[in-house]
Amino acid sequence: MSQSQKAVHAGEAVAEALGAEGVERVYSVPGSHIHPIYDGISRIKPMRFVTCKMEPNCSLMADAYGRLTGKPGVCLVTAGPGGLNSMAGVAQAYGAASPLVHIGGAVPLKADMEAFHGVDNPAFVNEMFKHITKWSARVEKIEDIPEVMAKAFHIARSGRPGPVHVELPRETDESEYILQKEKVVLPEYKRMPAVVHQPQAADVSRFAQRLKDAKSPVIAAGKGVIRQGALNELVALAEKLQAPVVFAQDAIGVIAEPHPLFAGFFKPGRSHPLCVDAMNEADLVIGIGLRAGAAEMTELNTVSPKNQILIGFDDVAESRYRGDDQRVADPKLFLTAMLAELGAFQKPANAAILNRMAEKKAASRAGLIKLNDAHRSDTPIYPGLVMEAMNKVLDDRAVVASDVGNCQMWARIYRRIATPESFMQSGVWNAMSFALPTAIVAKMEFPERDVVSLAGDGAFLMTIGDLPTAAEYGANIMMVVHNNGTFGQTFMQQTSIYGHTFGTTFDSPNFAEIARACGAEGIRVSDPKDVEPALRQAQAATKRQPALVEVMVGDVPNPRIP
Repeated sequence: MSQSQKAVHAGEAVAEALGAEGVERVYSVPGSHIHPIYDGISRIKPMRFVTCKMEPNCSLMADAYGRLTGKPGVCLVTAGPGGLNSMAGVAQAYGAASPLVHIGGAVPLKADMEAFHGVDNPAFVNEMFKHITKWSARVEKIEDIPEVMAKAFHIARSGRPGPVHVELPRETDESEYILQKEKVVLPEYKRMPAVVHQPQAADVSRFAQRLKDAKSPVIAAGKGVIRQGALNELVALAEKLQAPVVFAQDAIGVIAEPHPLFAGFFKPGRSHPLCVDAMNEADLVIGIGLRAGAAEMTELNTVSPKNQILIGFDDVAESRYRGDDQRVADPKLFLTAMLAELGAFQKPANAAILNRMAEKKAASRAGLIKLNDAHRSDTPIYPGLVMEAMNKVLDDRAVVASDVGNCQMWARIYRRIATPESFMQSGVWNAMSFALPTAIVAKMEFPERDVVSLAGDGAFLMTIGDLPTAAEYGANIMMVVHNNGTFGQTFMQQTSIYGHTFGTTFDSPNFAEIARACGAEGIRVSDPKDVEPALRQAQAATKRQPALVEVMVGDVPNPRIP
C-alpha cells in the first residue's frame, strides 16, 4: 500500500521516502529526536542499517558510499549535538562532489531557549548547514515531507553532486512524535530526476577543431570525470589526441599509472615531474571535470598555457565562467559528444615523447626504491618501506583509503595507481578520520576486494570508536596504522618553521591490543623485515575478521617524487 493510501506519522513518511528513492543503506547513531524515523525504517525491507558508534563517522560513511556507488549516501542523526558532530563529513562531501542526504532530528519549531539539544535559536543547526550543503531545509509541516525529501535527493544527484540537509523538528521536548501526533494522509511520493547539463553541439564542434589543430594538447582532468563515471571516455579521447593526462591531486586514479599517457597530478609546489614536463610542452590544455574559481583551477592556470578550454563540473555557469572557452557540461556527456565529433580522426603517436614519459616514470619508481634502500634497517621503521610492502601485497583491485597526515603524503607518491579506489583520500576539506569509515563502507560494497584503511595514530584515534563496527558488520578490512606518537604533519611543520615543536606529541596506545579486544586480529611491527610478512598475515586474516597492523614508524620528512 502506498503512502498516499494510508495515514502515516512523520517518521513513517521519511522512511517511505527513503524506500521510494531506492536507498539501500543508512548510517546512523540513535537519539530520541529520531526514534520515529527508526521505527519507520524498521519496516522498510530490504533496507540495510549500520549503527555507528561515533556521529562524525555517520556522515563520513555516507560520503564514502556516495563516492563509491554514485548514489546518494544517507546518514541519520539526532538533533543538536548529532547534527554538529556530523558536520565534518558533510563539508567533506561538498568538497568532494559526493551525493549525500543528511537527515537530522531537530528541536521543536517554537522551542524555548536552552531547549533539550538546542540553544536560543531553534533553527541554528539548519542555518549552519546552509554553508556546507547545496540545500538545507527545515520541515515545518508533515504534509511537506514527500516534496522536501524528493527535492533533497534531486538536488544531491543533480549537476555537480553534493550534500543536502533535511531536519525534522520534534513535536515537543519530550514527545515521541515528529511535528505532530496525528497521522496524515500524504500526497503520493514522486521522485524527481537529476538535472544533467548537456553539452552544446556548437561548442563541441568548435573545441574539436581546436584540439585537431593543436600540436601538443594536454587533458587536465578533475574529480568530475570520476564522479560521473567517465574514465573510459577520458582515456579514449587521450588516445585519439595522443594527449598526456594530468589531473588534480584529488582526482588521482582518473587514469591508471601504467597507461603511456599518464602524466601525474598538479598541486602547488609538489606537482608530479611528468605533469611539469607535459605543461611545458603543451600548446592547448582542455580541462574536464574541474570547477571554475576553485583552488585546483588557480594552480592549473599557474602552470598551463594561456590557450585553455574549460568544461566545468558545476550546477550552473555562474559569473566564474567567462568567455567562449569556458562552459559547464556533464563530463561524461561532453567526452562522449567530443569522441563522436572527432570520429575517425587520430593523431599519430609521438614515439619520442612516449618513450621519454615512460623513462621518467620508470626512473621515478626506481628513485623511490633507492630512497628506501638507504633505510631498510632503520628503526623506527622508514614509512617508505610500508608503502613498498603494500604495493607488493595488494593487487590492482585493492581499495586503499588514506587518512590525512604524513601517511597520505607517503602514499600519494608511493602507491601504485590502477583505479580511483587505489588511493582514496578525503580531498580538499582534508578532515582527519577519513580512512576507517571509508574502508568499512568499501568492504561492505566490495566484499570480494582487499580493502585497506591507512592512517597515522593521531587520525586513527579520532575515529577508533567504529573499529568494533567493522567486526560487528563483517567488514573484514585491513587497517595499517603508523604509530609514532605524534600528529606528524604539524610536528614537522612546527619544527621547520620554529625549530621546535609544541603540543603535537602524545602517548599512543597499543593499537594491536585494542584491535584484539574489538574482535579483530592485531599485529604490532617494530622490525622493518617484518612489515611485508605482517601485511600478508593480516591479508589472510581478513578472510575471517578485520585485521590491524600497527607499524612503529619514525618521524621522517616527506619525500618528493624523484
